This record gives sequence, structure tokens and C-alpha cells, in this order.
Amino acid sequence: MAKKGTFNSSFFGNFATRLHGTPVRFGILLGQRVEASLGDVVLAAATPQVPKEDGEAPPIKDVATLLKSQQGDSSFANWAAQHIDSLSKLVPGGIVPLGCFVVASEATAKDLAPQLVPPMRNLIDPLVLSIDPSSRKTSWLQLSMGPKPALRQAQMKPEAYKEHLLLWTTTEVDVMLPFDGSLPHDGDTAELVEQTSRYVDQDLRERCCCVLSSSQVVDFGSEANVSAIAAKGAEDLRIGFLRSGTVRSGGSEIGSSGCRVRATIAASILILRRNVEFRHAVEQLRKEVAKTAAERLQVALDDCPGELCGKRLDLPWRSFHMPQDLELPLWFGDYCMKDEEHAEARERLGFFLGAQPDMLEQAPDHLDEQKILTAKHPGTYGPEPADVKPKDVSNPTEDMQDPGPPKGPIAACVGIAVLIVAVAIPLLR
Repeated sequence: MAKKGTFNSSFFGNFATRLHGTPVRFGILLGQRVEASLGDVVLAAATPQVPKEDGEAPPIKDVATLLKSQQGDSSFANWAAQHIDSLSKLVPGGIVPLGCFVVASEATAKDLAPQLVPPMRNLIDPLVLSIDPSSRKTSWLQLSMGPKPALRQAQMKPEAYKEHLLLWTTTEVDVMLPFDGSLPHDGDTAELVEQTSRYVDQDLRERCCCVLSSSQVVDFGSEANVSAIAAKGAEDLRIGFLRSGTVRSGGSEIGSSGCRVRATIAASILILRRNVEFRHAVEQLRKEVAKTAAERLQVALDDCPGELCGKRLDLPWRSFHMPQDLELPLWFGDYCMKDEEHAEARERLGFFLGAQPDMLEQAPDHLDEQKILTAKHPGTYGPEPADVKPKDVSNPTEDMQDPGPPKGPIAACVGIAVLIVAVAIPLLR
């Protein structure tokens, strides 16, 4: 039986109309992979023009010419592949590049199959959406990248994802790394970053996990679906990973020579369908928390001047925004250092998402890392305010998420990581 897939009806319903009259000719399709399916395409991001050293290049109006174009040593095919890689660092967990769109008739698009292989080379069975510039007719195709590349019809149907649900959490991670403050001579920090992801994942697996809104403990042996956990009509669920307070380490041999990395992480998961097993959603959340902790360490190491970082690292915070026309709580994030603001992240996100910065909506307060950091850990990136607001002792869930002892400024290695994860049936410096 042929595989089928879905696309976001609210986004793609008028996509051709929104593109009409613009210079956009090519972009990337983003969505979720689903087992035994073509996937769920949620949105598209226009690929920006290849920058020129001597100024902005005039837009190329013909997609066939665009795919073959070259600016200096950079071909458009390589530029598009880099765009895919950049988007992979901006998108929420679970969202991946699924293919591309081209502004061309279906017949023209099929002739372009060989030219589409280079930018799509790292994708599995990529989808291609063709948009006729004259009639605005759209056609869903699938690219076969064998010896004879070809585009064939893909069975895609519109879906509104009316059962979507947002899961979110705030939790703290605390790891001791075998790091003496000196970068490896070859600059290879991959092993250290991988260790961070592994230690954080292990720490989360050893914690008790519960649904704070209903005081239910998550049973990882249960096959219950999200629909059985979430109340009817609920738009979100708050999940808690209860912390033991111990520091996870890479081994007792680290001793005092290790580097302690701590982060308060707020994470959220967008579930498109509630027939997913709840334990799978939580497991995906755990993996993404570990992933973002490792990514932040990598950004911090890359930002170190020279080969010496010192024993404390300034982990970046993340600024989240989403396109206003998406109509799904799917937040894209860019890592920011301590001297950066939301506006700078919004500019970068707009560039890679193919959207005007003023058309990006900033995340609400419970996903605003900068506000969370200021409220929970004043003084992390500067002097502590004179009027530090005390904790609300009447709120028992507040201490469930916080380790307790740190009352003043947290060491500069503390970072707040707000992560968005998107789950199907189971933004970059």
C-alpha cells in the first residue's frame, strides 16, 4: 500500500497566494516524520538569496536558473543544503526538514528532479511541493534519488490538527564534566558535548516524573495514550521531573578538576494527535532536554576566546518565536549569549524562516528564558537586584522544580534552556 501523509491546512491553504508577487522561488518543508507515512508537513521556510560580497544580488525569478546558479565559490545547491542544516538547529525537537517547495508548474518541477538531488541529498525520500506561478495550483510530489532521479505523485491530504496539545515543564540539570578549562589542541569538543547529553539523559531517567496539573505519577510501563491523561478541552499539560539534588558526574575520578554545568530548563512538546502513548512523549522530551543542554555547552565552548575557557562557562539562553500565520504553538529558538536580546534573535530567526521579524510572535512568559532567568536566578548575568523577590512558600510546586539552596546569584555557568519539542505518533548561532 502506498504511503500517505498530511499537510497543515491552515498554513498551506493560502500559501500559493502569499507567495504570489514575491521573489521567493525555493524553500524548505518542515514537519514530523511518522512511521509508515510520508509525514506531517507543518510549515515551509523560504531559502534566502545567496549573499554577495559586493552587495545584495538581484533575485533570480526562474527556479531552474536559481538551482543552477553560482555566487563565487558557493553554488545555490550548497547554500540550500546549508539552509537545511541551519534550520535543523532552530526547529523544535521532533520537527525536521522533509523536503522543499519550488515555484514552478508540476511539469517544470518534474524536469528539475536531477537539480533537486544536490540540496536534498541528506534527506530521506524528500517531498516536493510545486506551486504554479500562473494558476497557483499546488501539487505534492516525492523525489526518488536513484540513478535516474524522478518526481512522482505523493498522496497528501490537508489536516487541521485540532487535537494538538502542548506539554511543558521546567526542570534543572546539574552535571560535573571532565573538563579543566582548556580546550583540546585540535579543537574537537565532540566527546565532551556527547558526554553532557548522556549524563543529562541519565539524570532525567532516574527522576520521578509526574503530571503536576493532576498530581499523577507517569507510569512508563503503561501504554495509555495522551488522550487518557489530558482532560477533554485541555490545551496544555505541565510535566515535572522531580529532582534529587545530586550532581551527576562522569566518574569519581573527575574530582575537583571537573567543570560543573548547571541549567534550569523549561521545555515544551507539541503533540499533533492525542493517540500517542504518553510515555513516548515524555521519553522524547527527556531526550530533547539532554540534547539542548549539550548544544548550549557546544555554543559556550565555541564562544571561548583562545584555548582557555576557565572552570565556569556562560551557557547561552534561548529566544523563542513562531510565525504568526502558523496557528500552532510551535516555537523556533535561537541561542543568545548574555549580552544579546530578543530582538537580535528575532532578526536571525526571520532570516532563516523567510519571515519579516515583525511577523514573528515572541513566546509567552512561561517559555521566555530571559524572564525565567531573571525571576528565578537574579544576578546570573549581572549584579543581583537589591529587591530580590522571595519565593512563594504557599506554592508547593515551586520547590519541586528548584533545588532549594541557591538563594542568590547562580554561578555564571547557569543557563536557562527553553526547549520546544514536537512529537508525532510516538533555532543557531
